[in-house]
Amino acid sequence: MAATDEYEATIGLEVHVQLKTRTKLYCGCANEFGAPPNTLTCPVCLGLPGSLPVINGEALRLGFRAARAVKCTIPDVVSFDRKNYFYPDLPKGFQISQHFGALGFDGEVEYWSDEGFGVIAVERVHLEEDTAKAVHAEAYVRPGETLLDFNRAGIPLMEVVSRPVIESATQARRYIVALRQTLVEAGVSDCDLEKGAFRIDTNISVKRKDRPTLGEQVEIKNLNSLKAMEAALEYEFERQLEILKGGGEVKRVTLHYDDATGETVPTRIKELRADYRYFGEPDLPPVRVPSSYIDDLGEGIGPGPGARMRELLERYGATVAEAEMLAFTRGYYDFLKAAAAAYGAGPRAVVNWLVGDVTRELKERGEQLSDTPLKPGALAALLRLLDAGDVNVPAAREVLAELMSSGGEPAAILEAKGLAQISDAADIEKLVREAAAANPKAVADIKSGKEKARRALVGYVMKKTAGRANPKVVNELIAKVLAGP
Repeated sequence: MAATDEYEATIGLEVHVQLKTRTKLYCGCANEFGAPPNTLTCPVCLGLPGSLPVINGEALRLGFRAARAVKCTIPDVVSFDRKNYFYPDLPKGFQISQHFGALGFDGEVEYWSDEGFGVIAVERVHLEEDTAKAVHAEAYVRPGETLLDFNRAGIPLMEVVSRPVIESATQARRYIVALRQTLVEAGVSDCDLEKGAFRIDTNISVKRKDRPTLGEQVEIKNLNSLKAMEAALEYEFERQLEILKGGGEVKRVTLHYDDATGETVPTRIKELRADYRYFGEPDLPPVRVPSSYIDDLGEGIGPGPGARMRELLERYGATVAEAEMLAFTRGYYDFLKAAAAAYGAGPRAVVNWLVGDVTRELKERGEQLSDTPLKPGALAALLRLLDAGDVNVPAAREVLAELMSSGGEPAAILEAKGLAQISDAADIEKLVREAAAANPKAVADIKSGKEKARRALVGYVMKKTAGRANPKVVNELIAKVLAGP
């Protein structure tokens, strides 16, 4: 999706994040995923008459911590409000949310891409209770029916609302990747998309570039993957563009994105804020927020994933994809820094081996890096053996596998397995002459300029040495032998 010469898109994102608490937001029911339907409920989260909410202090703490992580300003007092609307998944007929007294305002999230770094402004961070889950795709649900599971009703849900400053689906993806990692590192949520702990609503409008006001806004709700979000935004940009170019008007609606068809489908007319008839929640008093409390919450929140990405891109020469793997795969970042420091000959070789051969070995074994006895110093020592010509790449991979199975020192493994690279010119020259005598056609082809024929001679030497001959020396001696009488 890209702006045309005449039209441009404006996107805002509302991200709903389930907080990692033991119990629900306003009652003592367990906050768990995967329990049998409707087994984690009580009069409060079912909205039964006479039940009263009590605020979960841990949810407040995590919400404030998230607001700090995205650099929001924390107000002195926060409060709760009733958001009134009628829908089957909302048992009370209203949702206890925060409209007037949110947890934080005016934050930002730094994101990264192949074009460099940027910042997306965050309007607000606030708490609200999650709704029940509508179930219609399970085998036990009859066609045309929808069942409700109230286990999810009342789970602490934090909403991070960006300002409408995002210009493309790609930029939206980069923002979401950065925001999700920021919240995971702050310890407020696991942000598991598959479990619905991280859900995305998008608002998008399209307008002519020469008009100062935004176009009519439509909302696409409950996107549970980055792929779906990008595809929905791309489709909706083209849909609105076609309407505007045809002289029509875009209607303000709420949409659902259908993965099967790749299209957005209207579900209802989009509500305005006035339609929700917000008013202060009478059963929950305002909460005063001491500055010392907020200062303590910020403890352990580092500069954010953007700083780590910047270091990997600029200092270690990683690509964006490599840097994301190194920055966000458990154990990789610290391992890389230690291995690069021990190696001392430039970090690029360490990056290559860590994202390449080490990762491949881990995937084959189904392990994490921390599960293996491989040490940063051992990988650095292996790379130095490669640089010195004491081992070739295939043998080095064999040594690496042993290091990841049993640990030890690369040089000792090399000797014990007989994998040391042969670089003695006299020994290799003898084998090159044998190869030339055994492959007269290849020799003639090489002399006539057909360099591919060189493979026959190299292969002969490698076979005789079980792959241990130094390839550089082999090629140098082939040139020497063929240049002679």
